[in-house]
Amino acid sequence: MIQQNDRWEPLEGSVASILRCEPRPFNALREGRSPALILPDIYPAADCAGLVRRFCDQNLLHAPETSVSATPPRVDIGTSLGVYSKTPNRFFAHAEGTHSLFAALFDGFRNPVATVYRTLQQLLPDKCVVTAHEIDGRQYGPAIFRSYHNGQGHRPHYDSVAKRSRLLDYAVSRFDHQFAAVMCFQNSAEAEASGQAVLYDARFNEEVGGHLAAGTFHGYADEQGIRRVRVVLEPGDLYFFYSENVHEVPAVVGDTPRIVLAAFIAMSDNEEEVFVWS
Repeated sequence: MIQQNDRWEPLEGSVASILRCEPRPFNALREGRSPALILPDIYPAADCAGLVRRFCDQNLLHAPETSVSATPPRVDIGTSLGVYSKTPNRFFAHAEGTHSLFAALFDGFRNPVATVYRTLQQLLPDKCVVTAHEIDGRQYGPAIFRSYHNGQGHRPHYDSVAKRSRLLDYAVSRFDHQFAAVMCFQNSAEAEASGQAVLYDARFNEEVGGHLAAGTFHGYADEQGIRRVRVVLEPGDLYFFYSENVHEVPAVVGDTPRIVLAAFIAMSDNEEEVFVWS
């Protein structure tokens, strides 16, 4: 389900239907012609629910009925470059553990990480989609599950390891463009918009950056008439967007956390490989 204004429209449907409309769909994202690629029901909703139960049974997530805090911290299953970027040895060691964990975590279910990679490869038939790695072969985490509890979200921001985080010592920084993939596993039960992302047709510049830092971006976006779209996903839906555009995740409302599988994607026109990581 899409809520939008000013007809800044996502490309939505199967891989085949998206490619019929736009043979190079990621160009459409970075050029601002579309805010997102949305693939409904790309993963079985029943497998989403089954894996969430498994995560809770294995104490990988806070089950809502057993959380000891009214506002527990966001819980990640996987390796975040943002968390470990200042300690590369810890980052790559943690990523190795994530690969080991994911090797058996999805047994009996369709592999959701493989689904994201396979779908991305289908959308980029002239590229080679791989987990991000350094020249010496050390791999990044392939993707990450994130559980957002009541009151948690992300304020308006943009993501780029090269342009925002300036992680220039990591191989992912060499690419020209950064995108993101998000698959919904569980929604908050309290409100349709709870935790559902809003994408803005706004690239970072000094003016935008000033409003992001000051917490005044919402008013600025209204004054400037910046187009935006709220992407309302159901479990099993997957979407891709250009993470160098400003985006936000409104805070989750209620006792049921919102759980997603997420990954970043980096690519350049002159590079065959596409790097995916978390």
